[in-house]
Amino acid sequence: MDYAFKLFFATGETRHLIALLNAIFENKRIPRVIAGLTIVNPSLEKASVEDKLSVLDIRATLADGTSICIEMHLYGIEALKYKTLRSWARVYGEELEAGKAYTEQNRVISISFANGPVTDALGKPIEKIHSLFQAMERDSHEVLLPDMEIHYINMKAFVKYCEGMDDNQVEYDMFTRWMMLITQAEIKNKEAVRRVCTEGEMEEAVETLARLSADKIKRQAYQRRLDEVYFYNAAMAETNAALAEKDAALAESNAALAEKDAIIAKLMAQLNKSD
Repeated sequence: MDYAFKLFFATGETRHLIALLNAIFENKRIPRVIAGLTIVNPSLEKASVEDKLSVLDIRATLADGTSICIEMHLYGIEALKYKTLRSWARVYGEELEAGKAYTEQNRVISISFANGPVTDALGKPIEKIHSLFQAMERDSHEVLLPDMEIHYINMKAFVKYCEGMDDNQVEYDMFTRWMMLITQAEIKNKEAVRRVCTEGEMEEAVETLARLSADKIKRQAYQRRLDEVYFYNAAMAETNAALAEKDAALAESNAALAEKDAIIAKLMAQLNKSD
């Protein structure tokens, strides 16, 4: 998914990425319409599957100097918010050129597609499909400055939403259409996916993706990436199983110790009673 994401949105025409970004902003009623952008890192550099927090990011710049960082995350959801904030801060720190005033700092927008929910300050999962975070006053919710804009898009929550989808009631806005294209492999309602992917702009996007997939070299690289993801997940599952077995053995040992302590306590009580 992550390899195909960058292959599709960052190495060809920018109109698909522009359409996706406009759909994301519209979904949060942000009055921003992108007409053009420049991809800063178009190459499909090798990303190690061991980098569990971020894989194959896209960085783009708008005409007004705004930087947009888009990432597809498949691992490490528990640490995602920390990694995202560090990434945002790093790019924000790069933007101010020597001699410029702080007020001339360009905005940085971070968009993370996550394979699950991020958590709030108390550790509670945020189950929304699309969350937007900004720096604001706690009580009045007044935004301190517009430079920080962090979006989290929970792909698992969207797939779950699709499972309970009533085709007669759902309004297929552009955000929903793009999300269905991105997560189509996980959506069970294939008829809804087919209908969305054979209409207007989305049909053109599917044709572009099919054309890219026909490239033998890109296809082989994509397959290698899938293999890496598969073996990583298998290794993680084996590790988790070993940890679970260890925890079970520890729990059994603790239970035995507790039983022994109870017997000793009972004997001590009987001895004290005899005295």
